[in-house]
Amino acid sequence: MEILVIEDTEMHMQSAREQLSGHNLEIVSAYEAAEISLQHNQYNVVLTDLMMPKGGNSVMSPKGMRYIFDLLPYGFPLILLAAKKNVPYIGLVTDVNHHDHPMSACIDPLSSAYWNEKNSPSSLLRINNSRVGIFHAPFLDDQRKDWNRVLEVLLK
Repeated sequence: MEILVIEDTEMHMQSAREQLSGHNLEIVSAYEAAEISLQHNQYNVVLTDLMMPKGGNSVMSPKGMRYIFDLLPYGFPLILLAAKKNVPYIGLVTDVNHHDHPMSACIDPLSSAYWNEKNSPSSLLRINNSRVGIFHAPFLDDQRKDWNRVLEVLLK
């Protein structure tokens, strides 16, 4: 499969490289690069982190830049952009604890507060022609994201 992973944390990027090595994999670490990739490529699967660095924004005025902080919840517009492009399977996968960040707490009603095998299918939505999952990440023993478990739920 053609898979795009959008992730800014090196240990999670390495986990994706190892776990998804049997696929045609592209990994990008910023919103702008993800937007370009989605415009120019077709993917079967898009897996994105929730919070990513602000990066540059060529259309933002100085007034708008006041609202740009260190990390932004770019995962939400990215899953919508991927759904607009009719990517069949899309996952938003965060490792942020819901006690540590309000954006993580906001997805608790859409997902279970922590990864739960039994409840993970209830995190699936249909947007356009896409199957979209919003998840608090499952983890490997070394605390890297378990991308394969997310992919399994999306593909069921």
